[in-house]
Amino acid sequence: MDPENTLAYIHVVFPETGEQVFPVSQSTFNIGRVAPNELVLPSTKVSRMHARLLLEGDRMYLIDLNSSNGTLVADTKLTPNQPYSLAFGEVFRVGPYLLHLESSSTPSLPPAHPPATMVDIEPQVTRVAAEEAPSPPPSEPEGIPPSLHIGVMEMPPPPSGPPVSPPAGGLPSYDQSFGIPDYASTYMKYLPPIYQEHPFLGRFLLSFEQILTPIEQMVDNFDLYLDPHTTPVSFLDYLAFWLDLTLDEKWPVDKRRQVIAEAAELYRRRGTRWSLSRHLEIYTGVVPEIKEPEKQPHHFVVVLRLPRGGNVDRATVERIIQANKPAHTTYQLDIRTA
Repeated sequence: MDPENTLAYIHVVFPETGEQVFPVSQSTFNIGRVAPNELVLPSTKVSRMHARLLLEGDRMYLIDLNSSNGTLVADTKLTPNQPYSLAFGEVFRVGPYLLHLESSSTPSLPPAHPPATMVDIEPQVTRVAAEEAPSPPPSEPEGIPPSLHIGVMEMPPPPSGPPVSPPAGGLPSYDQSFGIPDYASTYMKYLPPIYQEHPFLGRFLLSFEQILTPIEQMVDNFDLYLDPHTTPVSFLDYLAFWLDLTLDEKWPVDKRRQVIAEAAELYRRRGTRWSLSRHLEIYTGVVPEIKEPEKQPHHFVVVLRLPRGGNVDRATVERIIQANKPAHTTYQLDIRTA
């Protein structure tokens, strides 16, 4: 495994053989009892599709795929199909195995390498030394066209080119994030052996793999796009549109994710004190005080007590109140700073 394509390392403590280290080379990493999981743990206490690691930038999530014996973090069983934010070095249990992730820097133990296949072996081109090269053929007599040599000429290896500097911030490149190799396509393993030895064909198929792999991973993990806590930021507007929500781009990303996650309950209880209070709390970060004066029927006062240095957009707060208050009521907004 090329270290440049490695996003992280996963340490696995086997009950009998001790600890081994495996590279994580793609953003979606499945763990289970059988192939085609990226990490195969051969134990009857491990489900066929047991758990999934999802790497999104510098954030990592552990998802239990509704396994029979569950996935445990600190002796607490994870809720199935609910992403859990995992930190580097945090130990989790899958069956009898203890696992933890390490950053993509050099691991403390050498990674465990799978047996080499024909795809993993770079084809070697035998070069003839200059002193052993055969003498050139005699020139053709005048008036006679040169001989025609019909056959397949082997393509020379691609030039190495200048070294590529790592991306800013240490983030993986586009191909690295999807686990796409940079020398030959993994599609070669599906071809007959005679075709697996040609370097040009591996580079040719690599162009198709760079297009299809992100699409395949998106389809395989589309359930994560429907979860507001794990969906990419660019997909939040689609989820909001499906729920008839208009997200304010000025809101922080975590608040936009939260309001989408609670949209169903906010809609169900719209027009109540709870809905108005909860929606304002998501935006401002403080629980508002809602008063209903006895001498002013159908009127209420919203008091926001912000901490020192706190600041909110008054127009945004008023839009939230207008969207959640009963239609026949009036209100007064009072924003105070400590």
